[in-house]
Amino acid sequence: MELTAFLTGLFCVAVVATATNTPLSSQQLQLAGNGSVVSAESDSHTNFNVTLQLTETVDSNCPSLKDADTITQAELITHLTDSCRYDRLEPPTTVNAAGEIQPVDVYARFYIYVLKDLDSSDLQFVVQGLLQLRYVDYRLAFSQYAPNRQQPIVGDSTMRDTVWAPHIFLANEQSSNVLGTTDKDMLTSIYPDGTVFISTRMQATLYCWMNFQKFPFDDQKCTTVLESWMYNTSMLQLHWESKNPVSFHTQLQLTEYQLGGWTCNESVSISDDLNMSHGALMGNYSALSFSVMLTREVGYYVIDYFLPSMMIVCISWVSLWLQPDQTPARTMLGCTTLLSFLTLSLSQENNLSKVSYVTMSEVWFLVCTVFIFGSLMEFAFVNTIWRRNNNLELKKRSTKYIVRSTFVPTRMKRNPRSFNRSQSQNTLSSCNKNSGDTVITIETPIILGGNGLSRENSSMSLDDNATSMSSSSTATLTETPAEKPAQTFATMTPKEVSLWIDRKMRFVFPLAFIVFNALFWTLVYCL
Repeated sequence: MELTAFLTGLFCVAVVATATNTPLSSQQLQLAGNGSVVSAESDSHTNFNVTLQLTETVDSNCPSLKDADTITQAELITHLTDSCRYDRLEPPTTVNAAGEIQPVDVYARFYIYVLKDLDSSDLQFVVQGLLQLRYVDYRLAFSQYAPNRQQPIVGDSTMRDTVWAPHIFLANEQSSNVLGTTDKDMLTSIYPDGTVFISTRMQATLYCWMNFQKFPFDDQKCTTVLESWMYNTSMLQLHWESKNPVSFHTQLQLTEYQLGGWTCNESVSISDDLNMSHGALMGNYSALSFSVMLTREVGYYVIDYFLPSMMIVCISWVSLWLQPDQTPARTMLGCTTLLSFLTLSLSQENNLSKVSYVTMSEVWFLVCTVFIFGSLMEFAFVNTIWRRNNNLELKKRSTKYIVRSTFVPTRMKRNPRSFNRSQSQNTLSSCNKNSGDTVITIETPIILGGNGLSRENSSMSLDDNATSMSSSSTATLTETPAEKPAQTFATMTPKEVSLWIDRKMRFVFPLAFIVFNALFWTLVYCL
C-alpha cells in the first residue's frame, strides 16, 4: 500500500489549486489511492468533499493472498513462495533494534533406527536415522492471510526445493544417501507462524576413530558431526533441541557391542588456509556432534579365543610327564600345540585393523606363545642332560647346587685322602713280612647315607700254616677303623637330573601361568 505516494499526490493537488486560484467550491475532488484526481459536479456549498480510496498497489503478475482461506495448500505455498514475495537464496535473517543482523537459529534432533557394521578393520560404522531441522522463516507465515487455517502445510522434497533450507552436511561421512522406495523420504512442514520442520530419513557410513589398546575388552566412542556448509556463524547457528536431542529406537540391537550411552555437544568449526573444511569460504561455522558410547561384548572372544588358548597351553605341559628320552612323542606334542595356537591367534587378528601400538590380545598371544615354546625348549634341555655320560658331583642334594652343577658342569677337586670307587675295588696292600701272616686290605664301595657320602674300610688277614699251605688256607677278616674324608659329596646321574628338572617344571609352568592370568585380568578390568 503506497500511503506515502497518496499523501504526496494530495499535497501536490492542493498546491496546484492554490497557485492557479481554482474555485474549489464549484468542484468536488475525488482522489484515488494511486494519486489520480477526478473532477466532480459542484455542490451548492462552498466547501468540497475529498473521497480517499486506499487500495493496495500490487504488481499485476504477483498472485493475491486475499482468499488464502479458501485456496488449496499447493496454491497457498505457491503464492507465498512466488518470486515477487520470496527469495529462496536469501536466509531468513532479522535485524535487531541496533541495526545488527541476527543469525538464523536452526534446531536439530536425531532419531536413530539402526547402528550396524561397526567394522574394526576399516574404522567405520553405519547409522540409519531421522534428522529433523527446525527454524523460523517469517516470510512463510500465513496466519495473517488465512487466520482460519490452523493446520500446517505439509509437502515432500518438491516443496522443500521451493523454500530456503539450511545446508547441513556430515563432516565425518564416507557416504550418505536419503532413503526411500519410490520417492525420497523427506517431509517439509510449514506452520502458520512461519515455523518450518524438515525431516529426512537417511543412511550414512561414518568414520569412527577407534582405540584398540584394550582389544577385545575395549570401549569405543563413535561420533557423528553435523556442520553448516554455506553460512558461517554470523548468518546461521546450529543448536540441539532442549528435549530429547538424540534418541534411539526401542528395538535397537547391536551384535558385537553394547550401547552404553550418548553425549551431545555444540561447537564451532574453523575454516582457514590450513584447514579448508568448507571449500574456499573462510570463517567460523557452527557444528553439532553427538557421540555414542559402545562397550564390546567379550563373550565371543572368551569362548572362541581365550579358553581354547588356555587349553592349548595346558596341553603343552603334558610332555613334562613323559620320559626325557621319548623324543618323538614330546617333539610332536610341542610342535602341534604351537602350530595350533598360532592358527587360532591369526584367525582372530585378521578381524583387527593393523595398528602401531600393542593391544591386550597381542600381549596374551605373545605370553602364551612363550609358555608353549618354553615347554618345547625344556624338553630339548632335559634331553641333552639325559644323554650325558658324566655324573654330577654335588656338595648337597639341593636346588641351588643341582642347578649350578647342571648349567656349569665343572669337575670338583677332591681331597687327597678320599678314595675312588673304582680304585677301591682293585687295590691290594702289601704283605706284612715281619709276621707269618699275609694281610689283604680291600676297600669297600662308597655308601650313600643320610648324612652324605661315607666309605668303610676292612682288612682281611690270611694265616698260612705249613701243613695246609698247599691244600687250603684260612682267611681271617679283621676290621680296621674307617677313615672319613675332609669333605662329603653326593652324586647324581644325568637321568636323575633330567627327571628332577621335569618334576620341578610340573609346578613352575602352571604357577607362572596362573600369576600371568592374575596380572592380565587385573589390567583388563581394573585399569
